[in-house]
Amino acid sequence: MRFSRSLQSRLMNGALKFLEWTMRIMPRCMIDLFLEAVFPIVCYSTKGLNQICIRNLEMVYGKSLDPKKYEPKARQCIKSIGYAMMDLLYYVERPDELLKIVDLEYEDNLKKALESGRGVIAVSAHLGNFPLMFVSLVQKGYKVNVIIRGMRDENFSKFICQLCDKWGIKMIQTSPGKKFLKESLGALKRNELLFFLLDETVTRKNGVEVKFFNHQVIRATGPILFFKRTSSPILPVFIVQDKQKHFKIFIEKPFKLLEAGSAQENMEKNIAGLSDIVERYVAQYPLQWGGWFNRRWALDAGNHSPSSDFKVDSNVLGSKGFPMAG
Repeated sequence: MRFSRSLQSRLMNGALKFLEWTMRIMPRCMIDLFLEAVFPIVCYSTKGLNQICIRNLEMVYGKSLDPKKYEPKARQCIKSIGYAMMDLLYYVERPDELLKIVDLEYEDNLKKALESGRGVIAVSAHLGNFPLMFVSLVQKGYKVNVIIRGMRDENFSKFICQLCDKWGIKMIQTSPGKKFLKESLGALKRNELLFFLLDETVTRKNGVEVKFFNHQVIRATGPILFFKRTSSPILPVFIVQDKQKHFKIFIEKPFKLLEAGSAQENMEKNIAGLSDIVERYVAQYPLQWGGWFNRRWALDAGNHSPSSDFKVDSNVLGSKGFPMAG
């Protein structure tokens, strides 16, 4: 028996509200045992997502990975998301514990960028426990704003927005346009962080076509458009979890824009450059990327032709749930 999407939504939202309450009183060891106990049920009720994940992994890794390993890898991706949600609900109630296991790598890049007084355009992805990255930055004293599109699941959207309000994270929806523009420019004017999740698929009207793991995708042009408007520095920022289940937030140096061609050529090259940075992090930490569950993550997602020259690193896409590189 398969659960309908609406039933899955109700079950998930009910479970999240229940977990939010239990996290306040349940010790961490019990939480981990609970997740292990319910994981088989989760896998059974999300067979559709599991198949999407397998298909997308096959598109990228092709024959470089043993076909028998795709199923367990997809299950590990699902488990990683489960643990990420558990960690999120657990640590937001315990900020002191959170800061003990979060390291900001190259934080000076962020501090120096904010010295301009124009805020920071932060480019990130659905990698690792990215909501916990926002929470950690708030706990470190930074003002965080996140650009989001409307979610299909209104109940889940409401649940997440309520949590973000509680944690001090400002969610800025892309619609209506005037409000989106006003709030985004206001955040940068106040010298705050404005996050874009660049691995989201958008329409051709709102993006440009670039390559991602040797497949054509359409990526939003927002980071470059806001740079043109404000001259705010663009910093790639990502979070991953290591084998010890500690979190690392990597803050790269400001992205250097190319200005050698026409406006359209420059836009395509610059978004491609930012997308390449996202790809580099996903390639290093593939089991922590939520994009594998996106049904239409690439323009050719309907066929199963794998990337021709992308090779898997077996040490990265290994048996551990939280791979580390380097």
